[in-house]
Amino acid sequence: MNEIEKRTQTIAIECAKELNLEIIEVSYVKEYGTNILRVIADTPNGLTVDECSALNEKILDALDKEDFIPDDYYLEVSSPGIEKELKKEEEIIQAIGEYICISLNDKFDNMNEIYGYLDDYDGSYYSISYLVKGRKKKAKIEKSNVNKIRLAVKF
Repeated sequence: MNEIEKRTQTIAIECAKELNLEIIEVSYVKEYGTNILRVIADTPNGLTVDECSALNEKILDALDKEDFIPDDYYLEVSSPGIEKELKKEEEIIQAIGEYICISLNDKFDNMNEIYGYLDDYDGSYYSISYLVKGRKKKAKIEKSNVNKIRLAVKF
């Protein structure tokens, strides 16, 4: 995390506390020639547009006062989205029973990704129920083989 991200994260956390929100991630990136200061926030019930807008205003006011970013940038405040990545243990535990996607380091059952329902997580293994050609299967996936786990939308 660079200095701009660290200072912004400190500001964002203070602003989010006032609104009972949680800061998930802060990043400062250059995309298509534009500097973007991206702040991802959430609540246990998801982030509303009004909450997102209020947080954006608070952070922008605080950043304008501190004025430590030398270049022009665009502030982007958003939620992690419906298919948010599950990074923390508590997020994974809360997702038990939810439809998820697990991206694997090494193939399992000839697949790089498994879409299914998270049945359990014990800190070492993910138990998942999924379908292959209409047949229900269950698997235990070792945590070390998981590259990324996220919520998924079932079509």
